Amino acid sequence: MFLKSKKFWIVLVIVLTIVLVYAGFMSSKNITPLYETIKVKRGDLIQTVDVTGKIKSENNLSLYFESSGIIDKIYVAEGEEVKRGDVLAKLNLDNLNSLVKQAEANLIQKQAGVSEEQINVSLKQISASEVAYKKAESNLENVKNLAQENLKNKYASALDLLDDIYIKLFNVLKFSEDLRDTYFLGLSQEDIAVKNEIKYKIKDPVNEAKNSLNIAKSTKSISDTDNALSKIDSSVKSTIDALLFIKNISENVRYKNVISSSFKSALDQNKSTISSSQISLTSFQNDVSLLKLQNENNINAAKLSIEEALANLELQRASHNSLIAAPRDVDLAYLRSVLNQAIANRDKAIITSPIDGIVTKINKEERELISMSEPLFEILSPKYQIEVNIPETDVTKISLGDKADIELDAIESSALKAEIASINPAATLIQDVVYYKVILTILEKDDRIKPGMTANILIYVDERSDVLYLPSRSILSEKDRKYVRVLQNGKIIEKDIEVGLNADDSKREILRGVNEDDEIVLKVLK
Repeated sequence: MFLKSKKFWIVLVIVLTIVLVYAGFMSSKNITPLYETIKVKRGDLIQTVDVTGKIKSENNLSLYFESSGIIDKIYVAEGEEVKRGDVLAKLNLDNLNSLVKQAEANLIQKQAGVSEEQINVSLKQISASEVAYKKAESNLENVKNLAQENLKNKYASALDLLDDIYIKLFNVLKFSEDLRDTYFLGLSQEDIAVKNEIKYKIKDPVNEAKNSLNIAKSTKSISDTDNALSKIDSSVKSTIDALLFIKNISENVRYKNVISSSFKSALDQNKSTISSSQISLTSFQNDVSLLKLQNENNINAAKLSIEEALANLELQRASHNSLIAAPRDVDLAYLRSVLNQAIANRDKAIITSPIDGIVTKINKEERELISMSEPLFEILSPKYQIEVNIPETDVTKISLGDKADIELDAIESSALKAEIASINPAATLIQDVVYYKVILTILEKDDRIKPGMTANILIYVDERSDVLYLPSRSILSEKDRKYVRVLQNGKIIEKDIEVGLNADDSKREILRGVNEDDEIVLKVLK
């Protein structure tokens, strides 16, 4: 009965489940991970561009300059037969030839090394730069000394001016005290106010100015003279304020007819004298400020001359060191690349015939401006050609003269050779995709070829011999980093690599990072 009960079967299922889970856990501990791998191989790689085009009958081949400019010379006429490689026209080459010659001269000079005459010239330039630097240093000292002397002389004249102004302030003080003792000895509000003005705005500031002036005359230092200037200036201003206050008091009803006209006249005269002193003092202070600014500008200019002289000296020394150093491979390689680029730029301004043929049309005349998108010549080709549109992603890979294999759909076992005859620099937009028109010349004669036949073309762009390579799918990317997962002793190790040619069949050239026969992990199976 128990075996038929529901509880029995529940317990049995639970026990079996636990046993199976435990058995699976124990067996999984002994499973070794499996990987799908591939080894780094060595071999030859090739990069091609695969396109389809149509066979064209004998018609005009358009020839373009690869740069814009003024047509300098046209060497052929319409109806003239030309051979492959004949120069047909050129733009003005004066500047381009000059650049080629200069690049050649630089390379030859670097290969030959430096001459004794060049070394001597370089040493003389260093010597001249050293003299200029020392002269600039000496000039800075002279400018500083002259600035100090000019300022010292200016401040020496300041003491005479301050002495003269102090005497005038002292005379004003004496006059003010006489005026006070004569008319303002009472206890009225006006009397007390006048007494305070004379004490606090004339007498006390004058005494402070006297003390600072005596110190400046004793030390003759610029800082003490500046302090005396400040004190005298302050005393002059407060004295003028006090005299103006006394003047106003003397004009009110109480004193108007009491103070004698001679005192009033003397009051005006003293105020005028002190005002003139203030003008002289302000003018002197402006002169000093201007002199200091001029001195600062002169010193800064002299310092700048030193910096420029030192920079030139260091440049001459660096040039000399570079001159006498043995030519490095990298320098020679750079100069060769400059020469090659100069030649390439010159060649872009020359049209050569890519085929044997007849010039059927010339679209421009000498001295006319022509752009890269304007054909200059139309040439009748005696051979069949193929016109194809190559997308912008592939056109940068191909060059004039690149070889190609051709297979024709209409002819079995058709394996013909061709090469690129022209690349139109003007773009063509087809369904929002940028293409460039390319003409290929068929190099072999085959009577079976007919215009309009569809041709499958394989253009050989680049190749590498005896290099390491991997399938592209084995190479991982992370931002600018390229790496692979290498299986070593059962462990996966990430290694950074440097890649080269992106070849056909999804193969990628490996320049650095792994060795031949290294085992690369493609996928973890379990």
